[in-house]
Amino acid sequence: MSRGDSVTRGKSRGYYVERKLVRLLRSKSGNYVFRVPVSGSRQSPKSNVALPDVFLVNNAEGRVVAFEVKGTSEGRVRVPREQVVKLFKFLDAFKRYERREAVIAVWFFNSKRWVFRRVEEGLELEDVVVREGDESNWSP
Repeated sequence: MSRGDSVTRGKSRGYYVERKLVRLLRSKSGNYVFRVPVSGSRQSPKSNVALPDVFLVNNAEGRVVAFEVKGTSEGRVRVPREQVVKLFKFLDAFKRYERREAVIAVWFFNSKRWVFRRVEEGLELEDVVVREGDESNWSP
């Protein structure tokens, strides 16, 4: 298999998992959910534009949620610090919302389950590791 084949398979897997999350989030009344297909494109770290993979807005709850979405057949996923920072950059545009949440959503193909990890903004943002056996600290 060529490198191009693995990249294409990775992109289609990412698309599948993002669409799966969108369907789940749209099932709750009042949620407006958007998949951002350009989120994985390479952007300068200094760019003012930072887009999540998926975001949710619920006006009745005064809530906006930015998601970094991953899918894996492995037992864990490491999300680089830069991708976590990107979520907070995006949320900065929504200061009028009382609840602004950054969430890493990981679909584990082997156990067919989501693990949602809400990330708090802080000075010491680091890479985030999500394991298949972890409990979610955020729910849709």
